[in-house]
Amino acid sequence: KLLAEKDKKISELQDAYLRCLADQENLRERSRREIETTKEFAIQKFAKDLLDTVDILNMALNAVPTELRSKSTSLESEFAKDSEKLIDQLTNLYTGVSMTEAELIKALKRHGVERVNPEGEAFDPNQHQALFQAPVPGKEAGTIFSVQKMGYTLKGRIIRPAQVGVV
Repeated sequence: KLLAEKDKKISELQDAYLRCLADQENLRERSRREIETTKEFAIQKFAKDLLDTVDILNMALNAVPTELRSKSTSLESEFAKDSEKLIDQLTNLYTGVSMTEAELIKALKRHGVERVNPEGEAFDPNQHQALFQAPVPGKEAGTIFSVQKMGYTLKGRIIRPAQVGVV
């Protein structure tokens, strides 16, 4: 009888030991996942700070009229010789700012930051921030027709919703 009690106690202790090992392994795995998640999103604040810079570059690019974004013989003949130099400078400025924006977006992409352009999509308050609403003929209600600022995600997580106009 004493031997049976000791065998039962040994069995209980072995079971408790195995549970303790399993708990420890689960804790180790959970900690590893949390560390991995923390690493993945460590640059979130930095990336979010850069988004305003990208927006300003984009506004600068959009401020240059489309017809002045590249050299055109019809434009050059329209203006006097003095204007030709101005057109060259404006074209070069646009090209430089455009290249800067592209490089900045590539750098963000390398770190998991993606630009989101929701124009034409259905409005989703979880992904978009409505700045205004206006009727637009031919567009379905609840559809995004204007994007004021692009949205951005970091490894699939929204770090800034797109700022949009909705029908």
